[in-house]
Amino acid sequence: MKVGLIGFAGAGKSTLYRAAARGQAKGTVTAVPVPDPRFDAIVEQVKPKKITPATVILDDDLESIHGGSTKLFSQRFLDSARQADLLLHVVRAFESDMVAYHETVDPLRDQQLVDEEMILSDLQIVENRLERLTKSMNVKSPGHPDYLEKQLFEKVRPVLEDGRPLRAIDLDEDQLTITRNYQFLTAKPTVVAFNVGEGEAAQPSERLQSRIGDLADHGAQAFAVCAEIEEEVAQLDPADQPEFLASLGIEEPAANKVIRAVYDALGLITFFTAGENETRAWALRRGSSALKAAGTIHTDIAKGFIRAEIVHYADYAEAGSLHNAYHSGKMHLEGKEYVVQDGDLIHIRNKS
Repeated sequence: MKVGLIGFAGAGKSTLYRAAARGQAKGTVTAVPVPDPRFDAIVEQVKPKKITPATVILDDDLESIHGGSTKLFSQRFLDSARQADLLLHVVRAFESDMVAYHETVDPLRDQQLVDEEMILSDLQIVENRLERLTKSMNVKSPGHPDYLEKQLFEKVRPVLEDGRPLRAIDLDEDQLTITRNYQFLTAKPTVVAFNVGEGEAAQPSERLQSRIGDLADHGAQAFAVCAEIEEEVAQLDPADQPEFLASLGIEEPAANKVIRAVYDALGLITFFTAGENETRAWALRRGSSALKAAGTIHTDIAKGFIRAEIVHYADYAEAGSLHNAYHSGKMHLEGKEYVVQDGDLIHIRNKS
């Protein structure tokens, strides 16, 4: 899953990128392991030869947005943003005489400006497509792609005209497929990180907290973070990080907060495969079947699917090992349609 970082120049998106990458960033694209104490516990017990955590790809290669112009988004920015699975909008909420900015610092204004520009970008696509569809003879044929597009675009146009993002409305699976084909920016999951100063790192202002709540009501996850402090934290030995964060009143490092918010916004869960050769954590869309999980591991495993051996993580933790869980009756066999639960340990029986 690719996360594109966006924001005005000077908002600190590259600083947050380096912090979220735990100081391991190389270049502008980094695969960041998903923090998960359950995976750590499984690895400690199994002691496999190879360890592969789930990862999220952070992309800081998107062009910064430059304020003071009538057109905020360049074509290069739009092309890159549309390729991302999720947009992480970093918004400046800190004062600094050392970092130039396009305007007075107003995080609510800046966040709203970018949202409005994305809505206008999507509205332009919808209006252009509707104009072309009026010339199609197929728009009167139910079931034809042109007919389905016209029905959808006539539904979403007033939503965009009202200044609301597409992710705020309910769409069925066919409609979602169409929106993905057009790569609408406001249909993408979005996480907003308000980059605050050190004084607000532990307790952001009431105004900012209110906006964070409003964004949640419109389908966007949001939080406050001090990227400058977090970049320093990322350079520390992991054993020293909790004490340093506690001294500032911060509960967890930005890497955990960012990746968890991304995971939740993408609707992902984690399942595990535990073996002596390799123990691995896998990202999977919430609500996916055991067959989908098998295909995530390997397409050949999905093709030869027979049954899935499932052990819930809580049962595994209580038993102390997969061996104990199996012998205490905690393993159950499931078919292709079983809905995978977050934390399931899975072994696929297949025709090899």
